[in-house]
Amino acid sequence: MSPTSLEALAKQHPEHKRALSELNTWLSSHASLVSIDPKSLARDLSSIDKSDLAAALMLLVRAGLLQQVYKVLTPSGVMADAEFDDPTKIPDRLPDRFENYFDTSDADVVPIFKKIA
Repeated sequence: MSPTSLEALAKQHPEHKRALSELNTWLSSHASLVSIDPKSLARDLSSIDKSDLAAALMLLVRAGLLQQVYKVLTPSGVMADAEFDDPTKIPDRLPDRFENYFDTSDADVVPIFKKIA
């Protein structure tokens, strides 16, 4: 992800400049990551207000730099491998990491952001 893209967004949205700058630094130091768990990101960037961080992430989605997808937490608390563009399209059952199927009706659905550029 190009630092220039984030700098341009910061100029267009000065109200989120600090969050975008911190996010840019974080992304640079985690360049090998393909997807971003917003919960982990918020922990790592705890000095940034969560709503400001969420707004910065959505700016990156609108700019085409990230894609928001959804994952399901298994009963053991890890994310199932499957990703869904629409949380309403999650099937009733999914396999966990051991290929044991679980009922998704009571499972938590979490947003994840995938890098595009």
